Parts: sequence; C-alpha cells; structure tokens
Amino acid sequence: MGFRFIHCSDIHLLDLQGTRAWRFLNKRLTGAVNLALKRRKRHDAALFDRLLDTAAQLEADRIVVTGDVTNLALESEFECVRRRFAASRVPITAIPGNHDAYTAGAARERRFCRYLAAHMDGERDGEADFPFVQRHGNTALIGLSSAVPSLPLYAVGRIGTDQLARLDGMLCRLREEGLVRIVLVHHPVVQGVSKKRHNLVDLEAFQAVVARRGAELVLHGHEHRKLHGSLSGPEADVMVHGISSGTSVVDHPGKRAAFSLYDVEGERIGRRLFVWQGERFVERAA
Repeated sequence: MGFRFIHCSDIHLLDLQGTRAWRFLNKRLTGAVNLALKRRKRHDAALFDRLLDTAAQLEADRIVVTGDVTNLALESEFECVRRRFAASRVPITAIPGNHDAYTAGAARERRFCRYLAAHMDGERDGEADFPFVQRHGNTALIGLSSAVPSLPLYAVGRIGTDQLARLDGMLCRLREEGLVRIVLVHHPVVQGVSKKRHNLVDLEAFQAVVARRGAELVLHGHEHRKLHGSLSGPEADVMVHGISSGTSVVDHPGKRAAFSLYDVEGERIGRRLFVWQGERFVERAA
C-alpha cells in the first residue's frame, strides 16, 4: 500500500489573547511591528482550515508542516495551533521553524515540543527531541529542527553537530532497511536560496551528511515560495522541494497559499501542486 501525504509550511497562526505588553520587550518588539505592518495582512488562518478540509477530501494519510506554525512563539499561539491540529481529520506531523523559537525563553522552555508533542512522536536516538523518525509503510519521515533564536532582523537556522550525527546514523540504518527516506527541515538546504540573515548556518555540514548517506527527498519551507532543487547523494541526486506559506494571501506567482500532495508508491515519489485560487485549492503544474 502506498503513502499519500501533504506538505505545507509557514502557516503563522496568530493568537495574542491574554498577552501582556511586557512580553514584547525583547525581539518580539520588532516582530510585533512587522506583524502589524506586513505579516498580519499577508496571512489568513482560514486558509489553513480549508487546507485541512482539502486534505481529507484528497484522502491524504498525513499532513506534514515544516515549521513556523506561530508568529512570535507565544503560549497563546501554541495553544491555538494545538487546537487547530487536534481538529484535523488527517493526522499531522510538525517540526519547528525559526518563528517557533522566536526568543531564547521560548527555545529554553522547549515550547514547541511541549505543546505539539503529539505531532512529533516517533523513534529517536536517546533522549534528544530531534531527529525523530515516523514510519508509514515503506516510507520514513525524518523530522529535524533548525529552529534557534536569533538577533532582531535575523532568521537564521542551525541544526547542530549532535543532531547531524544522529541524522547520519538514522539515514544509514533506514537505507539498509530499504525505506524511502524523506527529511523534513524548516530552512532551505540548497546553496544560495536564502539570504545571509535568513540562511542555515551549517548548511554545508548538512549537505555533507546527505552526500555521504543519501535520502530520497528533502522538504522545507521558510522562504514562502515554491522551490525546486537537488543535493548530491552517494549514488544519485537528492530532490529538494520548498513550498510557499499555507496561509498566504499575497497575490504574486509562487507566493500564493499552496501545498504539495505526494504519493509514495514503492520507490517512486509523485508530486502534485495545489494553489489557492479564489475560493479553493486548485491543482497546478508542479
């Protein structure tokens, strides 16, 4: 039996209920300004509800969200995300993005993991939260975290040497088992895709693991646009796909709300792209 799943990202669900003004006396100050002037106008949370309905209609086995489920990593936002995820008729797998570790406090408290533990269950090496592996037939979803707090006006990511070492071992073992390995990470992993203040700082170290161990697909978000690239693997190139925000109302090609539908049949991975058009998600050329 095949495995059908949806990839979406950067849904930025907002809920500031009960948030006191003093919570903005840190990096959130610049984030709140950006939210008021730009981001709030560029996203519509109702589109995520439509995405969930469409996922059920398409009979997806799972929805994969590659980070930035919140705007400012506030408890009220994570509670909102937890409620929305719990209401989905299709199971959801999620990893964090830089907005989900927006401040040092949010990262230190492991806020994403505490609120969304049910959506990142799976096999792990030791006690570390990441990477985790979820098995679905002959497919393995491998969830990484590149979410780290950064300076105002920066949105960099870092996987870290310990996490990369565990990823190396997982990719090796899963390959020996003959599984289709799909790696989930928030930040783009292809050189030159992100600007310096938005990039993955240990991108080359991640690429070295993939070059050594391989994978069948890498999925990411972060840039809020559809992207297609590849990395060198030990035997063949590894596909890398990015997707625009799942809640975007920006009316520019490649920036509209979208998701990808993947069908894994044996070793074959098929992709279909759905873009928000007027009142529904419509299939477009991938």
